[in-house]
Amino acid sequence: MNLWVKRLFNSLSPLGRGKGEGETPPLLTSPQRGRKLVNMDLKNKIIAVTGASGMLGVYICRALLAEGARVRGVVSDPQKAAFLEKEGVVFARADLGDRPSLSRAFHGVEALISNAALYSMKKMLAWEENYRANKIGTENVYEAAHQAGLKRIVHISTFGVYKLRIGRAVTEDSPQYEGEKREGGAYRATKQMSEALAWNLAKKYGFQLTTLRPPAIYGARDPNFMNLFKKFMRGPVLPMPTKAIPLVYAGDVAQAVVASLKNDASGGRAYNTGNTNNSLYDFARVWKRVSGHGPLLIPLPMPVGLVIDSSRAERELGFCNRPFVEGLREIMTQEGL
Repeated sequence: MNLWVKRLFNSLSPLGRGKGEGETPPLLTSPQRGRKLVNMDLKNKIIAVTGASGMLGVYICRALLAEGARVRGVVSDPQKAAFLEKEGVVFARADLGDRPSLSRAFHGVEALISNAALYSMKKMLAWEENYRANKIGTENVYEAAHQAGLKRIVHISTFGVYKLRIGRAVTEDSPQYEGEKREGGAYRATKQMSEALAWNLAKKYGFQLTTLRPPAIYGARDPNFMNLFKKFMRGPVLPMPTKAIPLVYAGDVAQAVVASLKNDASGGRAYNTGNTNNSLYDFARVWKRVSGHGPLLIPLPMPVGLVIDSSRAERELGFCNRPFVEGLREIMTQEGL
């Protein structure tokens, strides 16, 4: 297998069923939307977003602004996303390792999106860095939230917390890696520890907690998946796996965040937010179609793997994982590609 393809394939969250070359992927029609149960009006609510300057954080901030929320971006370096200030985000400088600065940033906030974490394809196995950001950082965020009197939190976890289960759909109740035993590698293990800690502190302090478990996320300004994929698409020939993989557009995860806040019944619930209908081969095909250029694509048949079940999020949050063609068009428009 092409070395870059192997590197990308191995770095993503657990994968799904394969797809034959001759099949037509479901790229052009949106999934059935579930019924939304709306209880909270976000207009003029002060919502804090940790990691607001990151790829997903930007999408979350914009989705909240679109609902009329007053968004406070909690970041260590506001200059990384200074453009958000012009859109209405107010930044509060704080660091995951500095609990007092987090407490100050959360003062007067009505809900928190715990989004900040370390995710770097170059540091997937760096235990100390992942542990410090994902485990210790989460502890500091939640302790600071308690000190600030916060009660409502949406936590961004990952589909990578689950153990591999060949041939069976992975639901929110499927077995997880044991992070304390460092299972699954540094990133997955510390994210599992992070979410487990979030639930424990929610019980201790009475937080109304919702956790979202997205698979590999693609979006604009992405230094990981999208950055590597751009390099793939510059070559003359590209072999790509036809095995389905749970990918999700960052905008759809952001909408799930909004839906969680607006649905009081989501408190105490975890949600998978992704699907396995398409493959990296499908993604490359659509990229080539939307951009108007790209390499000769060679399908690489792959064996059966995992299937992600996001039906709970579809029913309770109205979650919709939009087709690649819609997500990639939005990304290429934003990035001027």
